[in-house]
Amino acid sequence: MIILITGLMVGLVLGLTGAGGSVFAVPMFILFLQLPAQQAMGLSLAVVAVSAFYGTLLRLKSHEIQWLPAAVYALIGAVTAPVGSKVNQLIDESYLMAGFCVLVFIVAFKLWQSASLTPDQAKHVRASFLAENEEQETLCQVNANRPFRIGFPCVMGMSGGAILTGFLSGLFGVGGGFLIVPTLMALSSLSMKQAVATSLAVISLISLSGLGYYVLSKGGFDAELLLMLGIGGILGMTIGVWLSKYIAGPFLQKLFAVMMILMAAVALIETFGGFA
Repeated sequence: MIILITGLMVGLVLGLTGAGGSVFAVPMFILFLQLPAQQAMGLSLAVVAVSAFYGTLLRLKSHEIQWLPAAVYALIGAVTAPVGSKVNQLIDESYLMAGFCVLVFIVAFKLWQSASLTPDQAKHVRASFLAENEEQETLCQVNANRPFRIGFPCVMGMSGGAILTGFLSGLFGVGGGFLIVPTLMALSSLSMKQAVATSLAVISLISLSGLGYYVLSKGGFDAELLLMLGIGGILGMTIGVWLSKYIAGPFLQKLFAVMMILMAAVALIETFGGFA
């Protein structure tokens, strides 16, 4: 039961954040399932991929996902995700967790800052969607405001973010929405709602790429554990669809930012044997 509940919590948090919620998965797996850091990060890729894919399916009717920039970002990021997974297996667990905690602090700070400076955008989370067609021509901000296309300026503009997103995803088992969403908004005319929706499709492919390398090199996971976490993640995202109508907003984002830091700190102590 604890496995199912843990997966549910991961899916719920992932759904109720606009970006950055996937970093909850690793501390939860370490604390609640007593997994070593490297295994927790590999397993996180699996649960995040399943939850993000399910979230993508939920968003299809809303027509918010912009498939062309999603494909460009995802394909580039998917190439570097296995590199991150390889580095993950070469680094000592203590250094790996220390690096992960630095990442959590950065994401939590950006989450808090975003909720403070742009509170309206905090309402646009992954689990919320509207079945309405908002056809909007996606413009590339570095391509003289012409429509986004597979061209040198737009691709180069996204490549840096995509390469870093893929590497961090494979290295730490995170989805990378904290990089994907702001990059998409900075380089194109996507609204916050479109960027969050598009990030789900990107996260699905990038996480799957890193997971593929991890499975091939490590021999996979316990099937029952993966199944229960996957089911829990889908249930959590589904509950998030309902809850997002009532509780999504700046206060919730700030609460998640604080919880992020606390859980990462406790997981770091656990990794170093502080609770042994």
